[in-house]
Amino acid sequence: MYEGLEVREARPADLDAVLSILEDAVRWMVSQRFSGWTPDSFSRRRIAEIIDRGEMYLALLGGRAAGTFALQWTDDETWGRGKDDAGYVHGLAIHRDFAGMALGRELLGWSEERVSRSGKKYLRLDCVAENEALNAYYQRAGFDYRGQTTVRGLEVSLYEKRVDISGAG
Repeated sequence: MYEGLEVREARPADLDAVLSILEDAVRWMVSQRFSGWTPDSFSRRRIAEIIDRGEMYLALLGGRAAGTFALQWTDDETWGRGKDDAGYVHGLAIHRDFAGMALGRELLGWSEERVSRSGKKYLRLDCVAENEALNAYYQRAGFDYRGQTTVRGLEVSLYEKRVDISGAG
């Protein structure tokens, strides 16, 4: 783990920091003409609700807000009902000031460990199907492609990674 990296549940007081990271990622994606998030992707109310449920995390590097993601224990909308063997990452974003430092991979690894400790078998996520760069990123991170589905009118690729549950008790 990075020296000086702290990953913790986001608190209500962190709402602006979380939104700032997400909005920074949106601006960058739009500037690069990547498919995916748009300026209206993240509502303040929706992110506040995720924080209130204890499912949003904030990564601090040297005390500065560097990244964010949600780790949830169900995702019926994307993966279907009845799948309780996984944790689901959504909204993984790194502030551009920290881009290129492999921080996204570090946060995925943190999520894998958290999922493993919970006794679940898989870490799952999805991304826009036509975003080739992001699909390749998740494949390089060891995620296996599990097909496509449509979520709220958007075609997404599904990815899954088996986590080591040997240490779960």
